[in-house]
Amino acid sequence: MIVKSIALIVTIASFSVPAAALKSPSPGDTYALIVTGIGKDPEDRLARDQIVRDFRAYLLEKVAVRPNRLTVLVPGADAAGASTADRIAETIHTYASAMSPADRFVFYYTGQANVVGDTLRFNLPGPDVTQEELARWLAGAQAGTQLVVLDCPYAAAAAKALARPGRVVVLASTEKQAYSPRFGMHFVPALARAESDTNHDGNVSVLEAFTATAREIEQWYQQRQLLPTETPSIEDNSDGRPVERPWRYEQDGGDGRLAAGLVLAWVKP
Repeated sequence: MIVKSIALIVTIASFSVPAAALKSPSPGDTYALIVTGIGKDPEDRLARDQIVRDFRAYLLEKVAVRPNRLTVLVPGADAAGASTADRIAETIHTYASAMSPADRFVFYYTGQANVVGDTLRFNLPGPDVTQEELARWLAGAQAGTQLVVLDCPYAAAAAKALARPGRVVVLASTEKQAYSPRFGMHFVPALARAESDTNHDGNVSVLEAFTATAREIEQWYQQRQLLPTETPSIEDNSDGRPVERPWRYEQDGGDGRLAAGLVLAWVKP
C-alpha cells in the first residue's frame, strides 16, 4: 500500500567538509571484511549481492586493498567463504593479529537483522550474531582507524555497543525501523563517485558519501510519495548516540568530524 509522505526525515543544506578536517593518507594497510546475512526475499538478495560486488570492486580498485586483506563471506558458500558466526569471528581474529595502530579496518554487514529485547541480532546461516558478540570480536582489532557499516534493519540498536574511539559507525536505520533499507544501493556508489566530493579537494570522505546517500534516499521516498522507512545515522565520537545530520558536526558539536576526515580512496593527499 502506498502511503503519502507526511514529513521529511532528512533536510540537507549545502554541505562541504573543511579542508582542515581531512587527514592525510594512512601509512599502514587496509583490512576489510564484507558479510552478507540471510534473506528470504529474492529481489532483496539480488540487491545485496550487487552491493557486495560493487563494494569489493571499490576496495580492490580504488582503495587498493591487497586481495589477501579482503574477505567476503556470504550465505551458501563453501565452509571457508560462508557467512557463519565462526567464520566472521575467525576472520576478524586473523586480521586483528596482523594489524597495527597505523592500519585501517573496514567491516560492512548487509542483510537482515532483528531485535530481541534491546539486542540486535544479525541473521546468518546457523546461529545469529549479537551486537555484543560483534563488539567483542572487533575489540581485538588494533587498527587506529576503523569503519563499521551496518546496512540492515534496526541498525542503530548496536550503536552503543560498537562505539569506541577511532571508529566511525555508519547505521542504515534507527533501532525501530524494521524494513530492509536501500542504504547500500546509494552509499557504495557515492563512495566511488566524484560528484560526492562537495568540498572539491579531490577526495570523497565517508561523511560526504553519507550526506549524498541521505539526500538520495530522501528524494527516492519523496518521488514515490512514500513514508520513509529508513533513517541513516553516524556515530563517531564514541558516546554511543548516533546523529542523523552528522554534516552539522561543526554547528552542533556532535558526531561527524571523524567521518569527515576518513577517506578510504585517496586521490589527492
